[in-house]
Amino acid sequence: MSSDIRLYPEDHEPKAIKIRKPKHTKRNIIVAVICAVLIVGLGAAAWVFFGNSGLPKLPFGSSEGGGSAVSESEQSEESSSLPESSSLPESSSLPESSSLPESSAPALPLSSESVPESSVPEESPEPNPIPRDEWYMLLVNKEHPLSADFSIAAKAVDADGHTVDERIYDDLSAMLSDAKAEGIDLRIVTAYRSYSRQQQLYEAGATTAAAGTSEHNSGLAVDILTASGEFEGSSGEAWLLEHAAEYGFILRYPKDKESVTGFAYEPWHFRYVGKEQAKLISESGLCLEEYLAQ
Repeated sequence: MSSDIRLYPEDHEPKAIKIRKPKHTKRNIIVAVICAVLIVGLGAAAWVFFGNSGLPKLPFGSSEGGGSAVSESEQSEESSSLPESSSLPESSSLPESSSLPESSAPALPLSSESVPESSVPEESPEPNPIPRDEWYMLLVNKEHPLSADFSIAAKAVDADGHTVDERIYDDLSAMLSDAKAEGIDLRIVTAYRSYSRQQQLYEAGATTAAAGTSEHNSGLAVDILTASGEFEGSSGEAWLLEHAAEYGFILRYPKDKESVTGFAYEPWHFRYVGKEQAKLISESGLCLEEYLAQ
């Protein structure tokens, strides 16, 4: 085909139009490719160096249209430029022990030492029961008389021949001796009386207590005065009221208890009930009848 083509209308004089073929076609393609590679490479380098925020968005599409302007390889490069900690979940910043389930931690046994003493309630000890059946707790009064055949193993406690139940001898002797060492001279004026002797005194009107109803018939009681014959309001009375319980004795017929004991107030009459019970009765403020009735 000839490079000169005559194109002209039929009614005009024809003119020659020459069409030239482009030269260096391959070279232009190579240059274009190299430029494109350089542009893409510079763009990628700028993306990595400045980050996503420093570059304008490329108008190669939108999120709603035909695909994203950023390729998957560029997205991976963006993610690789972020610090490693940003790709970790928040739980990875916790210590390893927090990621373990509770059941995986071994349960430690609780020892008594780990519990505060104040959190452990202490049970108050129960008081010992009253030893009502013991010989030293024998109740003798007008409602609880001794039988005519009641007897004791008597022992003399002084030079005047006063006797008591031998089981109270040691404590009674110690009480009189300790009082004397402190300048208190105490004397026994009445101690044990037999059933028959009590009956004689009662019939003679010397006492209001019939045989068997007086504590003197038990051998556990004594009437005590000072050497001068005084007692109420004396130093001897004060000493006994303070110390008698230490030796096992109580004031048997206190004031304001006549309706309970059946006998008038006798500040000199002391009865043996044992050291432990004497302390408890004295602290309670009860007479023997009231104490045993608990």
